[in-house]
Amino acid sequence: MATIKYRDEKDKSYGLAGMAISMAIWDGDELIDAIDIDAEPGEAVEFTPDFYFSGNPRVSARSAWNMILKHFQLASGMMIANVMCRSYVNDNAASIDRQLKDLMRKMVRDEAREECQLDDDEADMVFDKSFNYLDRVFTHHTVRAVADDFATSIRDRRRMTHAEIAEALRMLAML
Repeated sequence: MATIKYRDEKDKSYGLAGMAISMAIWDGDELIDAIDIDAEPGEAVEFTPDFYFSGNPRVSARSAWNMILKHFQLASGMMIANVMCRSYVNDNAASIDRQLKDLMRKMVRDEAREECQLDDDEADMVFDKSFNYLDRVFTHHTVRAVADDFATSIRDRRRMTHAEIAEALRMLAML
């Protein structure tokens, strides 16, 4: 049975690196406040308050929904990037196996229904777009080198601030 649980600290560092890389390539890096490898599961990436949209009566319903959808897309991309970075960079796998891909798709569908009231076809569009793009990203040799260095930095420093994350990922801006 496929699982996305971390095997060890090294595996976790690559997962966190993948998440930060996905946020950087989709211009969401400003929403990350810090990364802490020693934090409890689900809390290793600390977000700024802007990531958590709780509604605003001054924002139109359309704008609010678009913001919720964007954050859902970012969160889905972070999960996919977490798995891809661990698989492609840490494990040197050539691809994601079918069971694992199906598990990720199911997780995106479940979140899409709950957070955005999207049906499976709409959720699959989000998943496929993110999966295909991130597949190209994490098979790029420069991204792999950045991910290796960043995962090592996470393990060495234990906690990285937004500024440290931005510095570690600055090479991505040149791609």
